[in-house]
Amino acid sequence: MNKMIIPLIACIACAVVVSVTAVTVRPEQNLNVENEKKLKILAAAGITTDEVEKEFSKIKTLYVDFKSNQLVEVTENYDHIKASSNVAQSSLVPKEQDIAILKRRENVAPIYVWYSEQNQIQKIVLPIRGYGLWGTLYGYLSLDADLNTVKGIEYYDHKETPGLGGEVDNPVWKSDWNGKKVYDSSGNVVLYVTKGPSTEEYEIDGISGATLTSNGVSNMIKYWLGENGYGPVLEMLRGDKA
Repeated sequence: MNKMIIPLIACIACAVVVSVTAVTVRPEQNLNVENEKKLKILAAAGITTDEVEKEFSKIKTLYVDFKSNQLVEVTENYDHIKASSNVAQSSLVPKEQDIAILKRRENVAPIYVWYSEQNQIQKIVLPIRGYGLWGTLYGYLSLDADLNTVKGIEYYDHKETPGLGGEVDNPVWKSDWNGKKVYDSSGNVVLYVTKGPSTEEYEIDGISGATLTSNGVSNMIKYWLGENGYGPVLEMLRGDKA
């Protein structure tokens, strides 16, 4: 009997230790995740700094309601990625519109804005995501003050193949985005990843051997910067600047 009790007690003790440890480190893990998110947002905007909180304090987080195409208020701890899988906080994306293969899109998403002292937009970072080869790529796209010229792009989570689609993390490839244009004179999204070296202001260098990843990046840009994503709000903000 004792031989059975001792292992049982040991198992219970181990379980308690593991549970306590998990609860204890969770706040630190959450802080690390939040800090990494801020670093990626800053990197997309072309900002490298050791003073993350100081730089992030310059940013105003606004929220876009995709149904009304207006800026709205939300609760402090709102998570738009979690909201995208919550039926009450998201909407099905019609198949004919779902070029980024989202299936569901959150009804409200954040955008991160830098304002000048004159209350003019200096740059803006938009969360984007879409399906590549093996899964969804999650990232941020930054636009300059004209809300048309790209400042940079960063992905913080993806399952693409290292050396192929994983080249979305390559600094050389990411540097090609800086200065490229999203919209043409008619307001259409024309930015895309080409099959070879880029030669136009709306082309991004192709990723060798990663056609599906390249297509996925092109599709997510077209979706999120288009009429079903941030497009209408960006147009409104450009009008406010006029």
